[in-house]
Order: sequence, then structure tokens, then C-alpha cells
Amino acid sequence: MAVEEFKPDPYIATAMNCMLWIFYGLPMVHPDSILVVTINSIGLAMELIYLSIFFLYAPNKGRAKVIGWLALEILFLGVVAACTLTLRKTHAQRSDLVGILCVIFGVLMYASPLTVM
Repeated sequence: MAVEEFKPDPYIATAMNCMLWIFYGLPMVHPDSILVVTINSIGLAMELIYLSIFFLYAPNKGRAKVIGWLALEILFLGVVAACTLTLRKTHAQRSDLVGILCVIFGVLMYASPLTVM
């Protein structure tokens, strides 16, 4: 069995979106947002399951793409977290910055299925 022409792009984009929303919901960024963290943790778990299934059946090129994109996403999230927590002093400033990024990546997530065309 193989993945044929199936692309993991929407799942990779959704994983990034969920990771950003999880960061947004943490107490040091936006206090009292446990529901945001909960629902996006479930979403991230689902996306990682989908990506794991893709990974099992993908050729080496597809596997490398998934690993590469996930590594870039984690690196990007680390940079965002470091910059947000060190450069923004108030919860309002942190919420604004991370919230804007969440909206941008939310739009990208919904546009990502267009990559299969």
C-alpha cells in the first residue's frame, strides 16, 4: 500500500495551527484559556495520528518532507515562544502578538488543501 498522490500539506498546516493555539492558551500568554489548550491539544493529537499513518505508507521522499516540515514548525514555534516571552512584558501584548500569528496560520491552514490542485 502507498500514499499515491496524497499530500500531507493540510495536516502539517493544521498541526502548526494547533501548536500556536496551544501556546496562545498557556497561562503566561493568555490566562484562563484552558478550553483553547484542551481542544487544540486534541486537534494536534489527531493531526499527529494522521501524519503517522502517512509516514508509515509514504516513500522516503514523503517521509523526509513530513519530518522536515515538522522540524521547521517546532523551530518556528520555539522562536515565537522565546521572542514573545522575552520581548513582550504584559499578557495583553503577548496575547495580541500570538493571536495575530494564530489568525494568519489559521488562514493558511484553511488554504492548505488548495496545494493538492
